[in-house]
Order: sequence, then structure tokens, then C-alpha cells
Amino acid sequence: MDVVDLSVPPKNAKELIEKVHYMNNQPEWLSLRGKVNLKVEDEKNFTLNIAIKVRKDSVIWASVSAPFGIELFRTMLTNDSVYYINRTNKTYFVKPITHVAKVLKTAITFDEIQEIITANPRILKQKYLLKASEQEYNLVSLDFVYTISNLYRITSATLFDGKNSLAYSYSNFNPVNNFPKQLELSVKTPSQNTFQVKMDYSKVVFNQKQKLPFKIPNSYVEKE
Repeated sequence: MDVVDLSVPPKNAKELIEKVHYMNNQPEWLSLRGKVNLKVEDEKNFTLNIAIKVRKDSVIWASVSAPFGIELFRTMLTNDSVYYINRTNKTYFVKPITHVAKVLKTAITFDEIQEIITANPRILKQKYLLKASEQEYNLVSLDFVYTISNLYRITSATLFDGKNSLAYSYSNFNPVNNFPKQLELSVKTPSQNTFQVKMDYSKVVFNQKQKLPFKIPNSYVEKE
């Protein structure tokens, strides 16, 4: 990518998008550890431990465990598949990567999931209306809404897929590497089904090769 002058404010949506993408920096490896708060519809919130490891353009690995360290489930996403192990009921499944879109009720690709986790989402192609203030920029289109800081980092976005929507936001940016320590994601449908996830990271490690253990025990039963 050509050098982009960040000192000059963007005059239009195209220039803003160029600056945002210029600031994106996908690490070869990313390791995240912290707490995740889950809420499905009106059920009680659950706060658990989470570990996420990402190898650029290859694998997204995650493990969720109870407060005392007992693993509940483990999952691994590749460009074409989703692998899942449930430790509590000793089941597993292997499904096409499109299964994630079914769960989130929104059309989303492996690359887009990776970009959200690594806090480097691309602004998807569409015709946008640009709104600017001293503190932030907003890009609005028929299917997407993005809020962008004056440092050209996306702080929140909403993706509309028909009547469904997926929204995510970043906060508590580290002043050294400008990486957010908090990610919130929610899915809404016309039936008011809501899936909410809030992750707070206590440890972030860039560009250190990680082990990605994933073995399905022989005694586990495949789940449809």
C-alpha cells in the first residue's frame, strides 16, 4: 500500500477508508487472554475465562473455561471449517465455516471474523455518506454503519443482513500499541433474540508463535 498522509483530514469517504485500511496491521500471530461475559436472549449472564489464538489467514483457536480453570469447550476455525469440542457433555462436531454465519444470523466470512478479533476490520465496499466531527467520523450506508476515531481506528460498526444485525465495538485502547482491551459483540433478530458477548483482555501478545492443540477424544460422540 502506498504511503498515506495521516496529517491531512479526509475530504470524502474514499479518503477516510484509505486511511483506516492504512492503519490496519494484521499480526502474523495474536494471543489474547481474559474474561468473557455471555448472554443469550434473557438468560442469566455467564462470566468465564477465555483464551484466543490467531494465526493470520489460517486459524482462529479458542478455549473457554470455568472460573476454576476447567475447560468447558474448545473451538477452531479455518478458512473452510469449524471444529468444536464440548467437554461438559463429551460431544463434538465438524462443520463448514458457513455454520458461523448461521449462529450469528449474519453473513460473515472467516476473514471478517479474523479482522474483528484482531481489531483490524476492513470497511466493506459500498456507497457511504461521510459525517465528521472533531472527535470521530461516521460512515453510513444501506447495510453498514462505522464509527471511526480521529486516529483512524474503527471503534464500532453495525452490519445489517436483511432484518438481522451484528454490531461490535472496541474500547479501552492501549496507548502504546492502540489495541483495544475490550470487545463487545451483539446479534439481533426480528424475534428479539439477542446474543451478546463482552470480552475483557488481561493479556495481549503479538507475533509470538503459539501452540494450537486440538484433538477430539475417541470417546466423544459426534453431534449434528
